[in-house]
Amino acid sequence: MKDTLLPAMNWLHTYSGLLFGWALFAVFFTGTLTVFDNEMTDWMQPELQEATAKERERSALDEIAPASTLLVRQVGNENTDVFSKHPLTLMVKLQKNRGFSGQTTDPETGELIIFRDTQGGDFFYHFHHGLLLGFPGAWIVATAGMVMLVSLTTGLSVHRRSFRDLLVFRPQFFPHRTWLDAHNLTGLLVLPFHLMITVTGLLIFWSIYVSAEFQFLSADSLALSLVSTLHFVQFGGVSLRWLYFFMGLVASIMIATGLVMWVIKRRKYYLQRPVPLSYRLVESLNVTTLAGLPVATAAFLWANRLLPVTLPGRSHWEEGCFFLAWGLCFIHSLLRRGPFAWKDQLYVAGLLFGFLPLLNGLTTGSHLLRTVPNGSWGMAAVDLTAAAAGVFLCWAGRRISRAGAGMSTNRPGSGTEVPQGG
Repeated sequence: MKDTLLPAMNWLHTYSGLLFGWALFAVFFTGTLTVFDNEMTDWMQPELQEATAKERERSALDEIAPASTLLVRQVGNENTDVFSKHPLTLMVKLQKNRGFSGQTTDPETGELIIFRDTQGGDFFYHFHHGLLLGFPGAWIVATAGMVMLVSLTTGLSVHRRSFRDLLVFRPQFFPHRTWLDAHNLTGLLVLPFHLMITVTGLLIFWSIYVSAEFQFLSADSLALSLVSTLHFVQFGGVSLRWLYFFMGLVASIMIATGLVMWVIKRRKYYLQRPVPLSYRLVESLNVTTLAGLPVATAAFLWANRLLPVTLPGRSHWEEGCFFLAWGLCFIHSLLRRGPFAWKDQLYVAGLLFGFLPLLNGLTTGSHLLRTVPNGSWGMAAVDLTAAAAGVFLCWAGRRISRAGAGMSTNRPGSGTEVPQGG
């Protein structure tokens, strides 16, 4: 009986992961960025951070604190968030439609400083939460979360007889074996994190979008507070947040390797046959999601630095740049086949991220030569992480270009049967 269930579980693992894998990768990737959403918002408002740095250097301005406190008490409505992290700065931070903009006074000159309108890190939070589609998007994310649980369960069941294989990595073997080892390793090593983040996310969704009579947790319960604390890493300090960040990257890699394996396993069958539209579409969606999403993310950050500070609707222009870049990646993936599309987009993402610190230094005063000596590690971390991501993505692009035949349908070979499993 168990043996007869294995093919069915293998099929369920493969095709549930494929159909929702693109959404899952986007949700986990943006959720990983959301771990440091406040730091990203700070980085995306350099005028505010430069004024704050000046304020810290002029502790003699303590006398404005009472006025700042009064301002915090007087201003406020459902669309206005008074930002009081730095109480010595006379500043109001407006939050409307997920955009942040406002004004402050320069502590040295007393002049009014306008800081740029941006969605900041909240853009990735809302993308993670509901794909920027509101209520329907939240249900898509929740459905993808349930599929994630199914995929984790069926994946463990399918590999239970070869459990030792889950702990090895053989890069010298055939491409499929290498990708499978990477998929198994990333799935097993942080399996408790995969389960915890998925279950807590579903419980939070259920408490918000499902009617009270069907809820497991009430909105004001201690249990829901604990679930939210675990999911949003509201404890443990910076070290734990970095741990969440890296485990989120591992989860994203697990999903990515599963999607790539689907294409590689079917590559040989189509080497000497007409390639169907469904296969080409899956291949293009893989490139667009796994390589194109980093390109779009980097474009979003570049737009923050290059768009005029006083541009009306600036935060929406940033969002538009994100989706324009992502759309161009999809068109490119349709025009460029196999490893060429992977190589191009990985290199573009790597160069955009790698040169982001330089762009930041050329356009603002909140660059590494100032943020590191001043101890502004949140700001510096964005630049340093971008540089590290750039190096990794360019390395990945080089590896893909050298071993591209493993993902190409253009190399001669043989194959007679379309794989049915994962």
